[in-house]
Amino acid sequence: MTYILQFDGLFQRLPLEEKGYCGIMCYGWLILNDGREVRTGHGGYAHWKLATSNGAEYLALISGLQSLVDMGLCAENLIIQGDSKTTIEQMQKQALTHSPRLQQFHRQARRLCRQFNSIEWQWMPRQQNHPADRLTKQALQQIRAHQPVYFSPDILRFISPEERKGLLPILDCSFSSL
Repeated sequence: MTYILQFDGLFQRLPLEEKGYCGIMCYGWLILNDGREVRTGHGGYAHWKLATSNGAEYLALISGLQSLVDMGLCAENLIIQGDSKTTIEQMQKQALTHSPRLQQFHRQARRLCRQFNSIEWQWMPRQQNHPADRLTKQALQQIRAHQPVYFSPDILRFISPEERKGLLPILDCSFSSL
């Protein structure tokens, strides 16, 4: 049996009045089997200095891969599709990963990939990645609705310095269609 994992990431820089910016990295992914959705997921992270578009793509890939592992599908054939040519090429070892943060995400994704018997990588144009893109935008909308503090000009007043360290998960949703 062949499963397809489609993933997408979205980065939104949030300007602060002082001290740089905060970034929100949203992700979305879906797992397909025989043309139907088996499971979907979306979520988001905040990072005070190292949030990027590529980071968001890796978070989508990692979350989708982890879901496949959790479902016990490592022995099945897997096709991974995404619209981030950079991420696909890095995972195929056709391009290097220079950023220390991305190297960390890359290693995490590679560790997950080693659990699968068969993986085929496919880059797809952005126009064809609508389902994953829709989930990514849904994550951003949910964060805006439920965590409006991140979009406030006074964010530094509401988020303590301790909460500004590292990668902060702010939304994680997964839904099974089985």
